[in-house]
Amino acid sequence: MRKGIAETLLEQGARAVGKAAGAVLSDPRGQEAVARAVGLAQRGLRLLETAQERALHAAGLAARPDYGDLRKQVARLKRKARELTEELERTTPQRDGDPPLDGR
Repeated sequence: MRKGIAETLLEQGARAVGKAAGAVLSDPRGQEAVARAVGLAQRGLRLLETAQERALHAAGLAARPDYGDLRKQVARLKRKARELTEELERTTPQRDGDPPLDGR
């Protein structure tokens, strides 16, 4: 089956971009330029995330880091509640007919 014009152009364009990228990455100056661009993009993303977090807090809403902190706190509370329940089960005598402390 013959290729269409669009498919042929796409393949040729992809090859040209591949060659250009190879030329840039084989040159130390190109490598530095790519590294700088990536660094700037990462810095811009951090600035954006910080601004977004501040805006959410100013609006009285939680931001992503807040949810992570809350998850850790809930996990600690669950662990402590489990430990306290186990301690109560060990130290509290059970009477006949009383349900177990853990609700089972």
